[in-house]
Amino acid sequence: MTLPQRIDRTITTPWRRCALAVAVSLCAVGLAADVEPVHAQSAFDDLFAPPTAGPALELLPPTNDQPIALFAANPNPGAASAFGPPIPPGATGVSPVSSAERVPTSALATRQWHPTAIPNTNANSASSFAPPPVCAPTYAASTGVQAVFGPPLTGTMLAPPPAVPGFMRSLGRYGPVPASTPGVDSSHSIIWDQMPTPPQLNGAVMQAEPPVHDSCSNDAPFTSIDFAPDPKLDSYCWDGQAELGVYGGKHLNLTQYPWIEGFTPLYGNGAWPPSFTFMGPTNLVRPKLYLYGDFRTAVASNNNVGNSQGIWANRLNLDLDFPITATERFHMFFGPLDQGQNFTSVVVDESRMEVEDNFDGWDQNTDTMYFEGDLGYLIGGARGTDAPFDMPFAAGLIPMVLQNGVWLEDAFLGAAATIPAKNSPGLDISNFDTTFFAGFKELTTDAFSVDADDAQFVGVTTFMERRGGYFEVGAAYVDDPADLGLDYFNLGASYTRRYANLLSNSMRVIVNAGQDVPKDQRTADGYLLLMENSFLTPLPYNIIPYANFFAGFDRPQPLGRLQGPLKNTGINFESDLLTGYPFLDDSGNDTYGGAFGVDLLGGQFDRQFIVETAVLQAFGDPVGRIAPGDQYALGVRYQVRLGNAWILRADAMHGWLENSNDIDGARLELRHKF
Repeated sequence: MTLPQRIDRTITTPWRRCALAVAVSLCAVGLAADVEPVHAQSAFDDLFAPPTAGPALELLPPTNDQPIALFAANPNPGAASAFGPPIPPGATGVSPVSSAERVPTSALATRQWHPTAIPNTNANSASSFAPPPVCAPTYAASTGVQAVFGPPLTGTMLAPPPAVPGFMRSLGRYGPVPASTPGVDSSHSIIWDQMPTPPQLNGAVMQAEPPVHDSCSNDAPFTSIDFAPDPKLDSYCWDGQAELGVYGGKHLNLTQYPWIEGFTPLYGNGAWPPSFTFMGPTNLVRPKLYLYGDFRTAVASNNNVGNSQGIWANRLNLDLDFPITATERFHMFFGPLDQGQNFTSVVVDESRMEVEDNFDGWDQNTDTMYFEGDLGYLIGGARGTDAPFDMPFAAGLIPMVLQNGVWLEDAFLGAAATIPAKNSPGLDISNFDTTFFAGFKELTTDAFSVDADDAQFVGVTTFMERRGGYFEVGAAYVDDPADLGLDYFNLGASYTRRYANLLSNSMRVIVNAGQDVPKDQRTADGYLLLMENSFLTPLPYNIIPYANFFAGFDRPQPLGRLQGPLKNTGINFESDLLTGYPFLDDSGNDTYGGAFGVDLLGGQFDRQFIVETAVLQAFGDPVGRIAPGDQYALGVRYQVRLGNAWILRADAMHGWLENSNDIDGARLELRHKF
């Protein structure tokens, strides 16, 4: 008797029909209890258009050579599966499965995985597998996530996923899956978000994938020293002080705060409040107001070419900063205790004491006031888009420092704009900036003796990085305000790089030309050559020997600065801009020479000691030359940080001048920064 005949004869008996009906009913009730209701999905699901019906489930691929039994109640029986032909209506898809791959139904209840075939241990049976009763669940309309990832797995009859390790979207690689966020995550997680538990594996062994590494690397053999031994806690004693040093003894440093902090603190805790958008959604407004600066007070005993005096001078530098956005701000610098280059002081001269009061508030000759921003961000904010380009600019009484201050270090009434961050593959220039500027008043220069503050000028400068070094090139035309024929062109250029990890070198040149007056009446004419060298030592940040050289011909002038172009050559060519501290001739007018010294910095960069000797040799016609003859000097400087807001500085120098009285000076300065 064939199997279909035996089944047909079995179910024809009335009492067996009743028993079969009861079994089918119990199966339906059990499966219905195991089905989760499909709840509303998250807001993310609404981004997808829900299909009219749930997609047909496809059979999963086998995980090894032995196929896994897969059985799915297909709401669309005519749909073809990726792993087999379409399942005809009323039929079930059955694949053989080994006993090692079976998972108990009780263990699968929490994941809604159901075995699709139960092995038949009766060897005399025509088939070693017998299909279980099937109750297909009722599908609800699929939501957006279902349309992408398939319908919910709840109530479907799927075998467990492949028992192999893999990346999981969880808090850790194999850590617990984080709880779903209501309204954000779907209430139905994907089965691959969790690894199968041991009961689910039922003795099966997870096959780990072989490690993948770069072809240039090799596996290293295991050694016993690969991992440190466990700590020995036999004599362990809890140390509360050690627990306080959990960050390696690091702690918050005392920080000096500005005198005034408005709107947004400079060193605030936590997040900032929401910014304003009245300048556009892409140029957010976060106002800040800071008043900061420093106070300098110094006593000195100076002997300047026969003029010996003692002085106690004071200087207050204040910066008022009002940032509006990340790129736009208003800034002002002023010194209320100085007028021009005269500072509020007490002068003792030949047993006579004099108090010099120079309270003036804001002085246009020495102070600044300007607005700066980025034109690209202003346009982008007005349009509600990202900045179409970058073009920082400044307008007002603006300060500019170009070529380390040798060519230009001045504040003038004018405007400047920069085209930043460009490159030229053809010229092998990795990065360059170009700045255009124009000044209408308040230029500080010795090129004009009449109405120098009214001099007007236009110029352009560029900074280029190329082949491990960088160029700085600038050119400007300066108009004579008195129309005396003293108009001239001023060119400044420099090149800086490091050689053989031994020498850091800068080469600079300033060239003046174009004045239409007799040579002996020219005030900006000739050229100046500068070479700055610092040598690398085993402690390159703490021990820095240096040797700087210069040679000036005729009367070269920087574009604009208070002191001469040799200020950065050495400390013996630099004034302190407070007490009238003496220094050598810094004009570069028919002179050559150099400064040689060593700069010593503390291990924590909290102190500095410099010792230097300087040489200046004069040549040419002494008539009209600024330096009367050769000059030599020896100078020292010491600075030390006192706390987080104070700096103590001491200087001393002596100069030997040919055809003139010698000079010497000693000073002590205390500086408070805020």
